[in-house]
Amino acid sequence: MQIGQLSTIPPKKRSFNAIQKYVDNKYSLPKEVFDGGFILEKIDGPLSTGNLVLVDTDVDSNPSVTFNYFQHPKDLSRCVYGIKTIEKILKTNHFTNLTANGAGYPMEMLLNMSVSANINLIPKHTNDTTSLEQFCRDTVTTIWHYHGGCHVGKVVDQQYRVIGISGLRVVDGSTLFRSPGTNPQATVLMMGR
Repeated sequence: MQIGQLSTIPPKKRSFNAIQKYVDNKYSLPKEVFDGGFILEKIDGPLSTGNLVLVDTDVDSNPSVTFNYFQHPKDLSRCVYGIKTIEKILKTNHFTNLTANGAGYPMEMLLNMSVSANINLIPKHTNDTTSLEQFCRDTVTTIWHYHGGCHVGKVVDQQYRVIGISGLRVVDGSTLFRSPGTNPQATVLMMGR
């Protein structure tokens, strides 16, 4: 998980020292982080695009992945909308009754705890919850359900035939045009059947 967080910083700034700093900071998390859980907001089908680049020809080398989160402004506005929706949910009696005081916590406190939870390697703006846009930028991460390494529609056609090779079909995550919204393993297994 720690190595995966490198994808949230530019490739030229990635280092194992950055990973170690990330791990060390995990020990300074607020106690409340461990007394509950997180509600995650997901942007289904983001419009921002990144890139995947092979670093060399060694099959054991991991590719360099850059996500370019919020490159497209609509993704950022969708994130803000999602956080506002979560705020409405957290104000319901169903959730406030689950807190120790029975009254819930102020949204500002919850946002600051989330920012300090250190879920990625992006520099933080803690105690600055006036901007939900900044909160989204500070806490962005991926859910780590990669679908495959082939360019969709360029290697396998819509009938799962390998383009340019007769009699060979492949079913893997590279054939998914949209994320199934969950771990793709079950979806790929069903497609294979």
